[in-house]
Amino acid sequence: MKRVTRCFLLVFVGLLLGSSSCDKKPHYPENSILGAWLCQEQGNLYNFRQYNVNVDYYGSDSSMIVIYNFYKLGFNVETYATLQDTVITILSTSTQNTISGTGHVMRDYSAIYWYFNYYGQVDDYDIEAVFLRP
Repeated sequence: MKRVTRCFLLVFVGLLLGSSSCDKKPHYPENSILGAWLCQEQGNLYNFRQYNVNVDYYGSDSSMIVIYNFYKLGFNVETYATLQDTVITILSTSTQNTISGTGHVMRDYSAIYWYFNYYGQVDDYDIEAVFLRP
């Protein structure tokens, strides 16, 4: 009985290891800025923080995007930006807060590097952030 259990356990572990070594497709849209991102941010006000954001097109124009939860303002706050080639320029937010700056998208859509300023209830200057795929 122990021998059968041991053989079954070895076969199970072998199958588990074999299946985990297969190449997996990314779970985000390929060749697209759309979807969920993990933001890692460093600013003057907050030393380091990490949170999720979501990027979508704004309307039917693929050169306009909306970013939800930018600067950790909440998923109900929209940050509007333009996308030209690999450069993102922040235009405005859906609140009275002001964010200005730019982002640079890697050609393989694996990361977006940001440099921006935030003006709101408190001001935060020279913020650097990176969006990575989770």
